[in-house]
Amino acid sequence: MPKKELKNIYILVFVLLFIISFSFAFPITVKDDMGRSITINTPPTRIISLAPSATEILFAINAQEKIVGVTDYCNFPKEAQRKEKVGGFSNPNIEKIISLNPDLIILYESFPKEIFNQLEKSLPQTNFLVLDPKNFEDVLENILLVGKVIGKEKEARAVHNDMLRRWGNIQKKALQVKKLPKVLFLLWNDPFTSASPNTFLGDLLRKVRAKNIVEKNEPEYPVLSVEYILEKNPDVILIGETSGISKESILNHPMLKQTNAVKNKMVYTINDDLVFRPGPRLIEGMERLFELLYPEIPL
Repeated sequence: MPKKELKNIYILVFVLLFIISFSFAFPITVKDDMGRSITINTPPTRIISLAPSATEILFAINAQEKIVGVTDYCNFPKEAQRKEKVGGFSNPNIEKIISLNPDLIILYESFPKEIFNQLEKSLPQTNFLVLDPKNFEDVLENILLVGKVIGKEKEARAVHNDMLRRWGNIQKKALQVKKLPKVLFLLWNDPFTSASPNTFLGDLLRKVRAKNIVEKNEPEYPVLSVEYILEKNPDVILIGETSGISKESILNHPMLKQTNAVKNKMVYTINDDLVFRPGPRLIEGMERLFELLYPEIPL
């Protein structure tokens, strides 16, 4: 037998053995964040993501070829915008989702219950993975869970470990912080709206050793009066890029000029998606927060 043909046979055997060994990892049974037991018989190949953060997880673990549908708000990475759209978060196109014949749908606990129930009834052969992370650590676990469910455990572990390493570096650098700054994060204007310590943003601020001026007993996204802000006197004011608030409007605000943040020109804008989407870019958000709060300490 010619050497070239023999080499091709060896390659074919290797590929077949790889496929067989990979298939042996399934079926698997996992529990999602709602405590639901889900049995996956074969690696999913037609996935619909019903949240931007889930889409970002799938791309991060190199599973983009499995995605057949995403929401209108799945805008990162750029390649996600070329995927089939299935509508918004609260008003997805049910008929479109059904027509795409998914074998796995990833969604979050906050997804409308009545639509979820309708999809379950209409797609009895489809698995639904419900995520409900509360903090940065939960997001790390979600990435591993998604990786396990779709047969991308190695890739998911690599993303998980990289985020963990970068978090460790932030923790190490944070030990150099001598005075913890009081921070106000503005999400919306008229009225001013912020985020409590019980949100992802609150968790990230805590992890970079910043003091959120919003108290724990406040709602997750409280409306703040100017009087409240003046009383708390933040050292730094951060503004979400989609808040409708300009940096100049804060610096020139007749009353906020009394705060330390405005006096010292410690007013910055930041990409909201980095600190609110519970996905792989949360670590980038944490790093960005650290850089803005402690410019004198390089990461």
